[in-house]
Amino acid sequence: MIHPDFTVLNVRKRKENLWEHMGKMDDENYRDYALNRIIDYEKQGIFPGDKLILTHETLNNPINSKIIEKTILNYLK
Repeated sequence: MIHPDFTVLNVRKRKENLWEHMGKMDDENYRDYALNRIIDYEKQGIFPGDKLILTHETLNNPINSKIIEKTILNYLK
């Protein structure tokens, strides 16, 4: 069983989305861990772009609040 970082409910559509934020992608061990989490979701029939929201960042490419806002609007419209 996987526990996502966040669970988001689109109230209008009554659709639940799972959100994974991969925040240490410049760490090789963490990247392997993150990829395995995505594979685990896919094995359970939960795919990125459908029910699974994925965001990521590295030290040189920190999370962008405008991208987060657009991501939220995309899934909750």
